[in-house]
Amino acid sequence: MIPQCKNAQVQSIRREVDLAWLAGIIDGEGCLTVDLKMADNGKHYLMPKIRVINTDVRMIQKCAQIYKDLGAVFFYNINKKRKEHYKDQTAIVVSSQGSSVKVLKAIIPYLANKQEIAGVMLKVIELVQAFPKGGNTSSYDYTADATFAALMAQWNDVRAFHIDPSTTSRKAREVISW
Repeated sequence: MIPQCKNAQVQSIRREVDLAWLAGIIDGEGCLTVDLKMADNGKHYLMPKIRVINTDVRMIQKCAQIYKDLGAVFFYNINKKRKEHYKDQTAIVVSSQGSSVKVLKAIIPYLANKQEIAGVMLKVIELVQAFPKGGNTSSYDYTADATFAALMAQWNDVRAFHIDPSTTSRKAREVISW
């Protein structure tokens, strides 16, 4: 085992590298979602999810260590293979509002493709958290709030963005354009 450095500057750099790594994993292998659910009592609650799914458990383990270091709550799922030649997948999921905010704030500077999505997701969660008791158990229906509706419309717009690969220019040694 490699000895760990106790130098604060080195530890800070290691933390930044880990957060940048996690951002890259979430950019490529991850999924950011915001679902609006209804409880049995008829009240709405916001359920954000930051999910990474992969067949390499070592990747999931490293994500878990970073989440743990951030103080985020997370859980695992195993997706069983559907066909003989497929491998089982392990998913790590952050789904509480508080933990999602911690993770998003930590990785947003390092995200490339999902930075705008993460920014809108963070705004939605923070707006809901600004309502009494986080909005989930409040008698105030934050889904009727104009700001919430505008943010959810923005969320839907950034999530719907898609470039059809057949409409791109793909020349060797040139950056793809559309």
